[in-house]
Amino acid sequence: MRYVAMLVIGLLFPLWAYAQEITVTGTVDDGQGEPLIGARVQESGTQNIVVTDYDGNFSIKVAPTAKLTIAYVGFKTAEVDVAGRTTINVTLQEDAALLDEVVVVGYGQMKRSDLTGAVVSVGEDAVKKSIATSIDQVLQGRAAGVQIQANSGTPGASTSIRIRGINSLNATNQPIFVIDGVVIDSATDSDSANPLASINPSDIVSMDILKDASATAIYGSRASNGVIMVTTKRGQAGEAVVTYDMYLGWQEMPKQYEMLTLPEFAEHYNYLANVKHLMDPSNAYLRPELLGKGTNWQDELFHKAFMMSHNVSITGGNEKTTYAISGGYLDQDGIAYGSSFQRVSLRSSLETQIKSWLRGGVNFSFTEAKQKVGVDDSSIMSALQQQPSVAPTSPDGSYDGPDDVWMPDNALALAELITNKNTRDNLRFNVFLDATIIKGLTFRTELSGDYNFNKYYYYKPDYKFGVRTSDIREGNWTKTNTKYFSWRNVLTFNREFGEKHNVNVMLGQEISKNNWETQYGATSGYLTNSTPDLSAGDVSKSTSTGYRNNNSIASFFGRAFYSFDDRYLLTATIRRDGSSKFAEGKKWGWFPAVALAWRVSQEDFLKDVRDINNLKLRLGWGKTGNQNVRDWAYMALLSSKSTPWGVGMLSGNTANPDLTWETTSSFNVGIDLGMFNNRVELVADVYYKKTDNLLLEVQLPGYLGSLGQGAAANPWMNIGSLENKGIELTLNTTNITNVTSSGLQTLYSRSTATK
Repeated sequence: MRYVAMLVIGLLFPLWAYAQEITVTGTVDDGQGEPLIGARVQESGTQNIVVTDYDGNFSIKVAPTAKLTIAYVGFKTAEVDVAGRTTINVTLQEDAALLDEVVVVGYGQMKRSDLTGAVVSVGEDAVKKSIATSIDQVLQGRAAGVQIQANSGTPGASTSIRIRGINSLNATNQPIFVIDGVVIDSATDSDSANPLASINPSDIVSMDILKDASATAIYGSRASNGVIMVTTKRGQAGEAVVTYDMYLGWQEMPKQYEMLTLPEFAEHYNYLANVKHLMDPSNAYLRPELLGKGTNWQDELFHKAFMMSHNVSITGGNEKTTYAISGGYLDQDGIAYGSSFQRVSLRSSLETQIKSWLRGGVNFSFTEAKQKVGVDDSSIMSALQQQPSVAPTSPDGSYDGPDDVWMPDNALALAELITNKNTRDNLRFNVFLDATIIKGLTFRTELSGDYNFNKYYYYKPDYKFGVRTSDIREGNWTKTNTKYFSWRNVLTFNREFGEKHNVNVMLGQEISKNNWETQYGATSGYLTNSTPDLSAGDVSKSTSTGYRNNNSIASFFGRAFYSFDDRYLLTATIRRDGSSKFAEGKKWGWFPAVALAWRVSQEDFLKDVRDINNLKLRLGWGKTGNQNVRDWAYMALLSSKSTPWGVGMLSGNTANPDLTWETTSSFNVGIDLGMFNNRVELVADVYYKKTDNLLLEVQLPGYLGSLGQGAAANPWMNIGSLENKGIELTLNTTNITNVTSSGLQTLYSRSTATK
């Protein structure tokens, strides 16, 4: 009987509690007597939500013992116990978290409010909102002055990244990526495989783009094209948290070119044959109206492609040790027939407080990415030029082809028969120790590595498509291994003196070395397509070669930051790099920078202006370098060449001992404006860049040995200059849409970036 009574009470109590609801009214203001319009008032733990009106008033029905959660953009969320009260007035405190947000800069971090250079951030939310297979796709369209263009439609292919335009003509214009302290170069414009595609976007916490020289000069010789800082997820103290996310999707062509149907093509053919007499008349086109639509080769080559992604992570730790482990799998079919991209990734992070004054950690990641190229750019062009009278396959199932030798091959058949694939294994690690010497003085030593093992395989069989034939069976293999290693030591002093002076001084030293080697083999004359190994080809038609090289940089750098009364900010950096790519007397280069900022919003005449939360003026100048030339280009080299008398050693290149740095000087003026509780944020920059001593590979006259078999490579020289200037505008707004029928307030962010 007791259990029955308890059951009845349990069923009736919610009804009784509901009947006991009270109406709570009140206002929400900002502490200065101004109402907050559209503040969200929610009964905690429920979906019972209302928003304040134009006078900041609200009315909500809740249980007498309920708790209210009040939230508003730009203010700290407040929680209030109802405790039977029917009138509750709430004052929210302004949230300075936006200005106190930490931004990753070269070899350190700074508060956003302390930034003096042109830096833009892309957070984790942008990653979650996008369906991206690589981090460069996440950046696309999200940062003013950053242009990203795909070099190919193949999944996993490289992209062209430009930060504030181009700075060089022959040397690369790609920025560098610094991932948890490890510097990697993004793909060049000609690479089919994208090294950035080896990074799982789900592991990213934030990306900070350093655009002007005052921000990038700390990276000296590698920073003329900008720097993109990438921070991945770390463990947090507390109980282990397991997270799993996945998505499934389909991709398809948004639009096709309009092509002639078979009847339209027949009419056009008859016109060329009978009127213009440019073609021989064909009996197949006597009655165009009786013909079917023919083949639309775009329908044959492009299809709806499936893609899926799975990611799982485990994070946790205690007061001394934190950890994070994550794994991901991506499988993407290309829209173009026969293309695909797969990625398996594993990442781990461990940080521990070894002593009260010593902290250490290790970050590790491994990725295997497989890319398959089916239909490529050339086959797409061939398909667009193909006659609609040509069918992809014959009635017996074999591949068909044109009846004219001047027409292109069956592109669909080639995509099926040709093997064209890449495999990239990447191992990246970072080990560090942080020691606190005295209060405000820390020392960090860090060892980083980035190893890549790439395999490329191509095989083309013989074929016969209509009258188009090829009797050649050929294949080639390429293996390239790169090993990047760096060791850096950084000493940082950070102290506040009194209430108005803040000083941060950083001194550092770094050495880095890059080794790479390539092995290439090609052959033809296979007896059959069933054994396409390199050893199965005709030995007399086989060729092989290999390359091995290395380069290194030694660096010394420093940065000083000073803030007075949180109003006047000064940042000065300098770096000295020595590169093995230049001759003695030309190896070393200086790369200085200085930037000033004035936080006008902290002045007395603006402190009482409620609608302006942040107003900062920025002015910066700096110099960066570019050393991306062929290794040992400054000196004369010999290379092995095939000659009628056998293998011989001939001149490999033309020396230029005066070869030196390409330098870019940059000037930037900017303004940061935050209004209406930071719900409207405007960032504007005007910049001017000039690149001197452009690195150019100069074409020599043929009589100097630059043409023909055994020709020497053309010399690199410093010639000319290049100017680049522009205006960047970024507008971020947080708006309030209408209240839904349930009283739920919907907030969303909108960002626009223009150049």
